[in-house]
Amino acid sequence: MHANTSEVTANKEVILSAGSLDTPKILMHSGIGPKDQLEQYGIPVVKDVPSVGQGLKDHMFTPLVYTRKPGDTDRQEFYGDKKIMDEAMEQWKKDSTGPWTKFACELGVGWFKLDKLAQTEEFKALPTEVQDFLNKETVPHYELMTHFPIHWFIPGFPDSNLNYSCLLVFYYNAQARGEVTLQSSDPNAPLKFDPKFLGTPFDRRVAIESLRDAFRVAKSEGYTQDNLAMLAGPQGDSDEDLLAYWRATISSSWHMTGTTKMGKATDDDAVVDSNFKVFGFENLRIVDNGVVPVLASCHIQSVAYVTGATAAEKLIAEYDLS
Repeated sequence: MHANTSEVTANKEVILSAGSLDTPKILMHSGIGPKDQLEQYGIPVVKDVPSVGQGLKDHMFTPLVYTRKPGDTDRQEFYGDKKIMDEAMEQWKKDSTGPWTKFACELGVGWFKLDKLAQTEEFKALPTEVQDFLNKETVPHYELMTHFPIHWFIPGFPDSNLNYSCLLVFYYNAQARGEVTLQSSDPNAPLKFDPKFLGTPFDRRVAIESLRDAFRVAKSEGYTQDNLAMLAGPQGDSDEDLLAYWRATISSSWHMTGTTKMGKATDDDAVVDSNFKVFGFENLRIVDNGVVPVLASCHIQSVAYVTGATAAEKLIAEYDLS
């Protein structure tokens, strides 16, 4: 064995819970995955499972950022002073109070329908069951978030512009399915992550219309009266301008699901059954968001909790752990 490896044994079963990106990596480097990928990198094939790493789903966002009049926010005073941030972090570690409860935790979030989306050709081209799902009252078409610390995510963001306002626009219900694939025989190397952003006509349409709808806030008088300049935003309001801006700025929200999907034994794209057990193996389960077959219209930390709790209930019952 290599010096940087260790050996772990189990007397009942192995449960993988490394997430939608790393669980497929562990499986593939263990010889469980798409045969062509394993053979390409000289990994012995234990079982050809083409669906491992496929079916990736995620929520994507783009930012709208504006500098604001002096005194409109206190971001500059906080984020512009490392000593103040460090002291606030010590206070947070001590008793979970202080400035970080504001700067790290205060976010406005709203979920919205696009009234005219159902009338578009891209929507009408979707399968009937997908249209019915998107028309449900509780299924949003996009999300709008405020107060996000976008300066951490834009390379070279100038410290002089920390007094800003940021709106994030997320488009939901993407129809494209991404993938994570091997790019090395080294188990420490990350997989290639290809989410297929904006990968279908519907995805592009809902992205365009969600950004356009967000301007009901971003271009409203009550909001713009305190703006000084646009730091990040589209050059115009045509479909072409809005889509070009998405392409230039789109980001993952780290809501990855579906790469080791749960399903029936007859489903070609399923990796685990309803008990989280990997098809074709004994005593091997996956319990993380990779098994989740539907990308919920929310921030999926809650989905992770429900997934873990559901698996725990099954394990308690199976092994009489109560």
